[in-house]
Amino acid sequence: MTTLSLQAGKSAKTFPSNSPAIKKTSFKVKDPGSALTHFIGMVAAIIGAGPLLKKAAAGANHAYLGAFTIFILSMICLYAASTTYHTFDISESVNKVLRKIDHAMIFVLIAGSYTPICMIVLPKTIGIPLLATVWAVAIVGTIFKICWITCPHWLSSTLYISMGWLVVFAFSPIMKNLSHAAFLWLLIGGIIYTVGGVIYALKLPLFKHHNWKNFGNHELFHCFVMAGSLCHYILVYTYLA
Repeated sequence: MTTLSLQAGKSAKTFPSNSPAIKKTSFKVKDPGSALTHFIGMVAAIIGAGPLLKKAAAGANHAYLGAFTIFILSMICLYAASTTYHTFDISESVNKVLRKIDHAMIFVLIAGSYTPICMIVLPKTIGIPLLATVWAVAIVGTIFKICWITCPHWLSSTLYISMGWLVVFAFSPIMKNLSHAAFLWLLIGGIIYTVGGVIYALKLPLFKHHNWKNFGNHELFHCFVMAGSLCHYILVYTYLA
């Protein structure tokens, strides 16, 4: 058995290589590819928060500033939760809690993305009921995930995608109040999120012929989520703030 010796002066202690004294000093990222992708997303969201909120604050509309704050915080929380879950492998029970938070934050991100649209773009008679609906769905979805975190991927994706596309019921007033370019960013972001959700749900063997240890379907799903977030950030920063 390989041993490690720690010597100080005349005394020395020898530990087996698999000793707890050695293991406690080691750290290994649980899912390197997934952790890295959404760590990048988290950093980007944090960096993007400053310019967005500064621009919004200049408008001196507290309701709008609140909507933008909810939007960017939901994004930061999603990426922070995902990064934490995919980085640490503490214990089975802790991992389960982190996974529940990770999945619940997807509902929060979707509702947070609706918030500036409902509060700024839509008339109150449509925006407020839609906003209340999506946040109610987010709360119910969070409870659902806490109670059944092991539900099939296709069911999770169906819930996320259905919630995201509730916006179709408000397409007409949105198109009236947004420029064509702004509406395009909204639509493209939604489509990208949807494609990512399909990849997550179907577990398509896209990388079966590649020996990429740290990049597979889940990491690709992460990239689509980041791309969707970028589209909606551009929409909010450029056309709404």
